[in-house]
Amino acid sequence: MSKIQAISIRDLARHTGFSAMTVSRALRNSEKVNPETRKRIREVADKLGYRQNPLVSANMASIRASKRITYQATIGIIHETPPGGEWVGTQKLIEAVVGECEAMGFKPDLFDLSKPEIAKGDLNRVLRNRGIQGVIQVPMIRDLTDLPLDFSEFTIVVCNSGSLPQKFHRVCPDHYGNMDMLLKRIRELGYARIGLMIAKDLDILLNHLSSSRFLAFQQTEHIPKIPIFMPAGREDYRPDSFREWFEKHRPEIAITTCETIFRNHFFEDAGLKIPTDLAVVKANINRTQRYLSGISEESAEVGSTAVHTLAQLLFQNERGLPAKPMSVLVPGKWVEAGTVPVVEAMGQV
Repeated sequence: MSKIQAISIRDLARHTGFSAMTVSRALRNSEKVNPETRKRIREVADKLGYRQNPLVSANMASIRASKRITYQATIGIIHETPPGGEWVGTQKLIEAVVGECEAMGFKPDLFDLSKPEIAKGDLNRVLRNRGIQGVIQVPMIRDLTDLPLDFSEFTIVVCNSGSLPQKFHRVCPDHYGNMDMLLKRIRELGYARIGLMIAKDLDILLNHLSSSRFLAFQQTEHIPKIPIFMPAGREDYRPDSFREWFEKHRPEIAITTCETIFRNHFFEDAGLKIPTDLAVVKANINRTQRYLSGISEESAEVGSTAVHTLAQLLFQNERGLPAKPMSVLVPGKWVEAGTVPVVEAMGQV
C-alpha cells in the first residue's frame, strides 16, 4: 500500500522561507526562479524526502501545456492607491496576482479606484465592455459593497477581511492566527508587559480579529492588561500621546500595525530608542522589511491563492453573491530581526 505524500509544497515553503509559488516553480526548473534559489529549494526538498505526486504532476503539466496556447479570460483587479502612496504589502499582492494570472493564461486588467477616470466612470459598464467576468479585489480603504457594481454579473474574490456579515468569497491573511503566533513568540522571548498599537479604522477593517486575540491573550496568559493604544485613524499617530501612554503603562514591547510611523521617525520623536527603551514587532511586516521583527503576512501567497480560487469558481460558472461564502486564510510566518532582543529571564507578572 502506497503512503500519502508526507511533505507538501507548503512544508517546503516554510522550511526554505520562499513562497509556495516560488517553490513550485523551482521544482519545475522554471526560468522565473534564479539558479541559486532553485538549487537551494531542490536540496531542501531532497533532504526532507519530498516526492512529486505523479498524478498531480501529470495534470498540472497538461494544464501548463494548454495555457501556453490558450487564452482563458480577462480578470479585473480592483485596487485603490491610499493617500500617501502604495502599501508595500498590497503592491506585492498585486504583483503576485498579475504574475499568477499570466502563468495560468489569464489577462490581468488593473483598475485603480483612486484615479479620477475610474472613480467617476461606470465601473460596471467598463468591466462588461471588456468582457470581464472574474474580479479580484485587493485590500483597499473602502468596502467592496460601496462600489457601483451589479454583483450578479461577476465572479468575485476579495483579499481583505472586509465587513461582516461576509458576502463574498475571501482569500486573506489569517489575522487572528497571525496575532496568536506573534503573541506566543513574544512570550517565548521572555516578554510579559505587551502593548498593542492599532488604529481604530484598521481595527474595524480587520473585524477586530487582531485586537480580540490580543485581549483574549491577556486574559488566558494572566499578563498585565495594558490598554490598547488606539488612535482614530492610521494617519493620527502622535508621538506625544504615545509617550504619555508609554509612561503610564510601561510596556516592554509594542506590537504595531502601522507602516507610516517608521517612515516618520515616530519613536524617535517620542524620545524612545528601539530596541533599547522599547522592543517593537510588526503584526504585518513585508519580507523586504528586514530590519523589523514580526509576522510576514505572505502577501504573494495570498495573491497567488486568490487567482487559483477565482479560476476554480470561473470554471464552475459561479456568478453573483454566493449562498455560502468561503474564506481561505493564509497563515503568516515569523521573521526575526533586530527590533526584539531576547529577554534573559522572564519577568514576574
